[in-house]
Amino acid sequence: MILAYEFEYVSKNLVLENFLKVISEDLGVKYTICEKDNITTLYIDEDEQKQHSFAEYLSSNLPVSIFLKSSNAKVVNSIEGKELDFTNTPISLPFTKRAIEAAKDSDSFYFFSPYAPNEIGVTSLDKDITLTLKSADGVKTANNPEAYHDIYIDVANAIKKGEKVKIKTPNGFFTFFKIDNENLKNLEEFEIIPTDLSIVQKMVNLRENELVALASLEKPIIKAKVNMVYESKKILPVDRVKIRKANTIFLEFICEELYDMGIEFIAKSSSEVSYSCFMDYNVNLSEIPDIEISVLENGEIFVLKSDEYASNETKQGLDKIKKGYTRQFASILKERNLFDNKTGFFYFSKKYNDKIAYHDSKEEILPLVNFPTFSSVEEIFETIARQDEGGKKLVENYKKTFSNVCKMIKSINIPKKVPNNLYSIFAFTSLIVGFSNDYKMAAEKLIKNAEDFGGAKGVRIDYRLQDDDKLYSDFNSYKLIRSAMSFKLAGTDDMTLSFGIIESLSYFVSDYADALKETLSCDKIALGGSIFGYPKISELIAKNLLPNHNIYFNQELPIDNL
Repeated sequence: MILAYEFEYVSKNLVLENFLKVISEDLGVKYTICEKDNITTLYIDEDEQKQHSFAEYLSSNLPVSIFLKSSNAKVVNSIEGKELDFTNTPISLPFTKRAIEAAKDSDSFYFFSPYAPNEIGVTSLDKDITLTLKSADGVKTANNPEAYHDIYIDVANAIKKGEKVKIKTPNGFFTFFKIDNENLKNLEEFEIIPTDLSIVQKMVNLRENELVALASLEKPIIKAKVNMVYESKKILPVDRVKIRKANTIFLEFICEELYDMGIEFIAKSSSEVSYSCFMDYNVNLSEIPDIEISVLENGEIFVLKSDEYASNETKQGLDKIKKGYTRQFASILKERNLFDNKTGFFYFSKKYNDKIAYHDSKEEILPLVNFPTFSSVEEIFETIARQDEGGKKLVENYKKTFSNVCKMIKSINIPKKVPNNLYSIFAFTSLIVGFSNDYKMAAEKLIKNAEDFGGAKGVRIDYRLQDDDKLYSDFNSYKLIRSAMSFKLAGTDDMTLSFGIIESLSYFVSDYADALKETLSCDKIALGGSIFGYPKISELIAKNLLPNHNIYFNQELPIDNL
């Protein structure tokens, strides 16, 4: 009897395949692993009883991965496909289920150890670990289970008392401390670590698929909105936080101690802050891939930062292409095998110049639409006033009605040069309609408003090209801002206006994609750039594209800044 287990795994990093190999060998079954495109098939050739035992063992031992999209099992008559030529994955993974079980087993050599080897991936420890804790009480060292445990308890007690503890990790030195507004308000970057997954929802709003991703093998970072109950406590200086699970064994042990002490969340920061305790160890552990993701409502996962989980095969050749839209477009064409297809590309970035482009099966990547921005707010007003009599009256009325906003804008420090992209256009729009008085945060404020909007529809904002009759034409940035000013004068509230700006972008993308299809017979649309890291934007654009187009994102590579 042959059972075929099929897995849709969208990375070529061999992590899944090696887990399947180890699990099969653990149970001593006859196995074959084959691959075709994104489908990895594990064939098990055994009698019914062994098949049943293996199925149970597989379900409890195969880790959840952000790259594993689906799986199924079926009875087959024969093994089909090319057998995988095995090499071990070169990735240094966070701890696996087997590693943490070894560290919690009193009969194991790794009992309470800060490190236990995974069954796959890079292992680099060739000697025992000695932990050192320096504090006001002196220096404490540990190289046995009981002493390790004592240090974890001491670190947890220090954090509980409000002290900051600097800890050496495989990825460098970080400071850990109890969260409160005073500790966090001056930090540019920090992460929140729940001491137990069961309490995550006490702080942030996460969907079930986001919780699953948070607990996955890769231990990714997810940006989440703080819920109303927690926000009302005024513990955090922000309304959205980056949250992740502990990704090292020793931090997992410290979190368990903290949870037992009633501490539910701690902060982690790389910033230079004063600390009273320092935990170090005498070995160098392999760096762990640090990955940030976004999870859509339909379960689609985007990698926002880090290509460390991507295979060398996928990354190969991309470094020869200049950063920006061309490299991002090429990466999607490569990952999704689209080089022989007519494909449109919408690239919306927070950092680089935006572009709408097109790839013909016989041509290079062709740029179609640029997104020019502005030199100043006053230049925007002057240009709109010169367009026609309606524009002149609009600016006069706007400056009169919102004189306080226009006065405030003059004091805002605006960079002399900004990327030619929608994010910059959103920032200028946000300043003009009074959402923000800080250019750096202006676009973010507009997008946050849209994400928090509770209605069904927003207002319809003008997204136009300078020449609407052509595919090749610059975006008309002034039309968008003029439209937003008109709705602001008409009394549209901030949330509705913000959502309208984002929703109207999705209609613009859909309409332009339809024109590509009609004019160039192109029904495949690739989407890339960091703007798609906002689930609300991605979901709205995908919703409007899907009825008429096949859409493609990156799978294992980050969606921007390759």
